[in-house]
Formats: sequence, C-alpha cells, structure tokens
Amino acid sequence: MIKKRIVAGIVGGLLAGGFFVYTTLEKSEARDAYSAYVKETYQEQPDIELSRDWHMGGFTGEMTLTKEPFAGTYFLEIYSDGSIHDNVLETYWEREAERTIHERLVSRGILKEEETVRAEVPLGVSDDAQANVSPTPTSIFETNPKTYLDVSIMFHEDWNNTDEQKQRILDVIREIESDVYWIHFSFDGKPGGHDDYTERYMMFTRKASDIDPSFLDVRTIEDLNAYDRLYGFDETTFTTEYRFDGTPIEDETTR
Repeated sequence: MIKKRIVAGIVGGLLAGGFFVYTTLEKSEARDAYSAYVKETYQEQPDIELSRDWHMGGFTGEMTLTKEPFAGTYFLEIYSDGSIHDNVLETYWEREAERTIHERLVSRGILKEEETVRAEVPLGVSDDAQANVSPTPTSIFETNPKTYLDVSIMFHEDWNNTDEQKQRILDVIREIESDVYWIHFSFDGKPGGHDDYTERYMMFTRKASDIDPSFLDVRTIEDLNAYDRLYGFDETTFTTEYRFDGTPIEDETTR
C-alpha cells in the first residue's frame, strides 16, 4: 500500500511538473509573439501583462502604449488560427467619433457642452483595415462607419414629452445619420447613475426593426408621436416600455 502511494505521488509530481513546464513555455511563447506584434505594429516595446483565458484557452495580454495618438491601455488576444488582435484602432475610433460628433452637435446648438456622446465600434471591425497606420491612423469617417458605428446621446434632462425635446432628437438624427447606423437617446435627470430609475431612452437604426424605427421613418414630430415608445429602468422588471406621456405599455400577452 505504501509503495502504491509512493508511486502515485511520483506520477502525480511528474504530471504536475510537466504541466508547469508546458504552461511556462506556452506563456513565454505568447509573450514573445505579443512583443513582436506590438513592436512591428506600433513601434513600441511595452511590458505585457499576461492572464490565462480559461474560456478560449491560451493567454490574453494587456499593454500600455505611450506614443500619441494611441497612448492608452489595451488588450491583446491570440485567435485559434494564430493571428493576433487588439482593440487599439477600435478605441481610437471611438474616441475620435465621440469628440468630433460632440463638437459638431455643440457647434450647431443642438447639444449642450456638458451633455454626453458615447460611440462604440464592435471588436473586430479593424480586421479589414490596415493596422500599422503610423503616424496618422485612418479616420473612422474614412472607413465605412455606416456599417458599424453606434452612438449614444445623453441629454441631461428628464423626459417631459415636449416638442422641444422631440425636435432635438430629430436634429441629432439629421446631423449624424450619414455617419452611423444606430443611435440611442437617453434622458436622465441624474447623469451617471440609474439608481433613481428615472432614465428614459429610445433607439433608432439605419434599417428599421420590429421595435425600433429607421432614421428615414422619423422625419417630423408627428412621426415621433406615431412611434410613441420609450424604454425605462424599473425597480422590479428592470426594463419597461412606456408611451411618451409616461404611461407603461402593457404586454400584449396579458391583455
């Protein structure tokens, strides 16, 4: 019995040691691959922090670039085909879109300086773009933004169902519809938090869906009134549908 335990312990130790060596080698290879990729693509050699990706396997990396215009912290990932991907361009494009759209709307008198624009570019959209675009990266507006650029506009006010608020929605749509495919409007008397459950929001898309109209469907205040749907946060159901006057829209199945 003692011999069996000794043998089992030796086997277990060998397996554990082998796994440790394999993991260390795999981690070293990932670090080398990331370092070479970053040096070639962004002409920098930052320290790369690795962490095990238990869902996809392998190691993901985190790096901090210091040179403009890409200064910031980003992640790296090795796909199953061995290719390396990062979120540098997506992040740069999002910052660019947020800044330029905000400036455009403020200069037109549509948005207040303190009101917020957020942009989102889904991961992977830079795969078709040239990654090594130094010294000046390709602008999001020179690619194909209508395919993937999402924009959120936060009006720092409660929804009061006024024509002035509806006209602002229309003005934003007309001003940026050629550069985006999806716009999310948010009305919140307490920007930065939903704990008061007062936020109301609505969405418009380049191509109409079952619940959200397209930019072309909404040309006038009357069009908005015909649409007449808001969403809102609720303490119990989290999301509730409302008519513009604040009346909850009943679930058809409960009628």
